[in-house]
Amino acid sequence: MEMQVRGVIFDFDGTLLDSVDLRVTAWKKAFQSFGVEVPEDMIRPMIGYPGVDLAKKFVNNPLDVEMLQEDYFLRNIESAKFFQDVIPTLSKLKARGIKTAVVTSTRRMVIQKFSIPVDHVVTIDDVSHGKPDSEPYEKALKMMGISAEECIVVGDIENDLIPAKKIRCTAVLVKHGRKISSSYADYEIENIAEILDIIDHLSGKNSR
Repeated sequence: MEMQVRGVIFDFDGTLLDSVDLRVTAWKKAFQSFGVEVPEDMIRPMIGYPGVDLAKKFVNNPLDVEMLQEDYFLRNIESAKFFQDVIPTLSKLKARGIKTAVVTSTRRMVIQKFSIPVDHVVTIDDVSHGKPDSEPYEKALKMMGISAEECIVVGDIENDLIPAKKIRCTAVLVKHGRKISSSYADYEIENIAEILDIIDHLSGKNSR
């Protein structure tokens, strides 16, 4: 069944920005500053969750730890780069007239450090409930002026995909070389550029 894709919503950390390793390090150092040792393999799967939700699993002062983590991240932000195909793909989406948005659990003060060529940005500071609640996506859809059925959501963890499926967006898992899979994904891709192929497939086209 063909569909008209009018918009694409992207997660940020780990989806557009190659920043997961830096995030893990920032969290480890923040926890250590409060005398708490949290193994990397417990932090990494939670990158992309709202910071307070992540922190409160390990400490009683989650906001303090989250803000310390953000401070470390900001001081080392030059090591976080967009994945190679991100900017060209966003440009091609714009040329096609497809609306774009970033929906992220990252704080706005961090997002503002990056020049992201999308139409709209929804951060954790803009909503009452972050992912996996569907509120951030619903807000983005309203800003974009499109329905969920006309939108693709791209993320790197299930926390991105679960709310997308809940509101009937097409959910796409981007792997970036990782050996992962998800039952919540309608499609799985290796890199961001492949989203163009999915749009063509959904609209009945065979090539970019």
